[in-house]
Amino acid sequence: MGQSIRLIVSIDQNKCTGCGNCVKACLTGTLQLVDGKAMLIDEKRCDGFGSCIAVCPNNAINLELREAEEFDWTVINEISFEGLMKKLAIVSRT
Repeated sequence: MGQSIRLIVSIDQNKCTGCGNCVKACLTGTLQLVDGKAMLIDEKRCDGFGSCIAVCPNNAINLELREAEEFDWTVINEISFEGLMKKLAIVSRT
């Protein structure tokens, strides 16, 4: 996979409190808590949808337009309909 200019998650580590809401809401599983802070662990899995932004109580997450690895569309095969509905329910409760 190559590089392209696209929207991708950016996390302000100074604002992140490690609540984990973003990890639960992330549709593609690319966010994880590392040393008590949210981290983007695989940029090619970030869909740029921003469901994580909606649940962050500290405004620690933004989308930025930058050069990144192209989105890995095979991630879509890993998302079940039930899993998608659960994650969207998390976002809609905020």
